[in-house]
Amino acid sequence: MPTPDNTDITIRIHMLSNIPYDIFLIIAFLCWNDGEDKYSSNFPIIASHVCRIWRRYALDTGVFWATLGFRKANIHPALIKYTVWLERARGSPLDIFIEPQPFKTASVKNAKAIMRLIMPHVSHWRSFRVDRVPKKISRLIFDRLRDVSAPMLESLTAVGERARRHFQPPTTTRCKIRPFVHGDAPNLMELAVVGFPHDYFLTRFTKLRVLQLTQFEFSQAGQMENVKSIQRVLLCLPNLHTLHIHCDGMSGDHHRFPNQVPPLPRISHPSLTELWIRLPEDSHDAILSCLDLPRARYFLSLAQLEAAVRPHLLLPLSQHHPFPNLVSLRLPGNYSPSSGGWMGYSGEEELTHLEGALSGLPLLKALTFERVNFVGGRWLLCLGTTCPRLQWLTLIQCGGCTPEQIRAVVEARQKRPGFDALARLAIEKRATETPTTVDKDAEEWLRRSLIYKSDSMTDDLKRDTYLSVVEGLKPTFLLTGINKTTTRRPFPMSDAPGLHVG
Repeated sequence: MPTPDNTDITIRIHMLSNIPYDIFLIIAFLCWNDGEDKYSSNFPIIASHVCRIWRRYALDTGVFWATLGFRKANIHPALIKYTVWLERARGSPLDIFIEPQPFKTASVKNAKAIMRLIMPHVSHWRSFRVDRVPKKISRLIFDRLRDVSAPMLESLTAVGERARRHFQPPTTTRCKIRPFVHGDAPNLMELAVVGFPHDYFLTRFTKLRVLQLTQFEFSQAGQMENVKSIQRVLLCLPNLHTLHIHCDGMSGDHHRFPNQVPPLPRISHPSLTELWIRLPEDSHDAILSCLDLPRARYFLSLAQLEAAVRPHLLLPLSQHHPFPNLVSLRLPGNYSPSSGGWMGYSGEEELTHLEGALSGLPLLKALTFERVNFVGGRWLLCLGTTCPRLQWLTLIQCGGCTPEQIRAVVEARQKRPGFDALARLAIEKRATETPTTVDKDAEEWLRRSLIYKSDSMTDDLKRDTYLSVVEGLKPTFLLTGINKTTTRRPFPMSDAPGLHVG
């Protein structure tokens, strides 16, 4: 390969140094992933060393220098570096995160040094995260925030020290933190509280739109206590858009025989769109049975897998139609601990409410049945007369129906005025099942009429679903924060002078 001569290098450097400021920002945005490696954390310095023009651009862009992360045991280099960065930030919104490494030794001394650096700029904080630091350090940090105001703060995360410690049951600490108790954070919209008591936050920050709660005592509390806790959250936060409830360290068998949910007072929340719940199943079902959520679109686990709505919830769904805006629903069969596995519905009592429940879901686009016995196709026929927007149908190890009966449902929807035709059908079978000649004929018709997949069982993380393909909610066991779809960028493009992103 020929080596470029000095003339070619000079031309390339000249072209690079003469790009407009808005193109420079686009390049910076595409290259800077705001990760935790040394190249991401030092990206502003790297960009400022490319050439004289880029250095001027970088120094003139305050948001380049507005991310401060304390991750290393030796904090002195970070303190020196961030003292300069804060001068260059020139009042830009600051994103600050503090992790446990600086507090391995000289913990109080290091904590005080960090707070001395960042507290004079509290009026410009945009996000603040304290992650698994020792309890006394959490108390010291948040005590410093009791009497101040943070008018630009939008996101606050407090993760307790024992939230993720191995070989030890996680617990919710008794250490109460009360930031801004005598001050204010009027624009706080996102809050994550992991392993700390949360009652103070519910009454202090009532304008929250996104809330993540990880409270370990949920696993020991009874069904009614958990229902009351969640109802109180919703009543205190009328503007809430996204709610994550996560109970880590659950013990015992979480797959139980279906139990009758006791009558509970119903509450309605007008703005909640995303509800992510990981609680013991009896609490999970009791909560869903007494909520009216007219804007809820789907139910997810913290791994962004679709959460199941168990069969005995079909009755309250058919009576109250509490989720009219739902776009995706997963209905599983019952789990039998005594038989060591999943089984279909053992009786017809629950499935008698299926048609009524589906009639209250006019916007449903995707429906998944998992290990359900349709009893000779009897309960499948209602799909021809309900859910007019349904396009995705998935049957996972279901019994009691044949491809001929599924074809009848597809044809019924095609002929019904105002109904969307099914566009995608996926059937996952047991590996031991062998199709009959009649099945093969019906399956051939299905392949000609819509996108049809008939495979053996697929892992949940690899299965294509409406939520993963259309909504972009990819399953992952690495999800640790609030809704990956709203993850912050290293700097907002709309803040850049002369550049507007629609």
